[in-house]
Amino acid sequence: MLILFILLISFFVFLYNLYYISHEDFVIVRKDISIDKILSMAFLTGLVTLFFSRFFYAIFNPSPQVINLLGFFAITYFPGFSLSGGILGGSIFIYFYSKFNKLPIGKMLDLITYSFIGVLPVSFLLFFILNFGKTDMVFNVFFISIFLLSIIFIKLIYRFPEKGEIKDGSFSLIFLSVFSLIFFLIKLFSDISAFSFFDLENIILFILIFSSLIVLVNREIIDKFLGK
Repeated sequence: MLILFILLISFFVFLYNLYYISHEDFVIVRKDISIDKILSMAFLTGLVTLFFSRFFYAIFNPSPQVINLLGFFAITYFPGFSLSGGILGGSIFIYFYSKFNKLPIGKMLDLITYSFIGVLPVSFLLFFILNFGKTDMVFNVFFISIFLLSIIFIKLIYRFPEKGEIKDGSFSLIFLSVFSLIFFLIKLFSDISAFSFFDLENIILFILIFSSLIVLVNREIIDKFLGK
């Protein structure tokens, strides 16, 4: 029940963040996109992200409890989620959902990313408190890193797309690359002797880091150089 409580609280905070950042956004207002449409996308994104988070966890940790159908959905009995898997699945869903519904893809990604960044420290803090501080070193380092990362992105980096200094969607790409890199480094230095570059989760992190950087460079540097 603990994990369900954290998920519910986190999702409500996420929705509040999304409403707060969306209802006065210039692009959203100019394109006359209703808040209802954005929140509907958020609900679907939440479900898809939860599914892929659980799905990738089962792939990364193929224990008998989670690879069977009942165990897969019994998250209160066999808890476990992959944050990187959830982000990957959620991002792909937002891209295709926005494209299908003719919504501005970059802006939708940025709004969801901003709201997600705002709720990450809350989720980690709730988990820390409800476990009475009995968390391991990897969790604590990741918690501190996420807290600092959230402040930097919300207070500093988000100003660039707001002022039009970077394109819509680039904020999400920057976060995806930085988050994946930090996650990768924490995994690496937490147990170097047992670390494997060919671990499936590490391969996915590599893909997230380099693919987001390639797209970012193409959008912000090459396109501007070519005058696009």
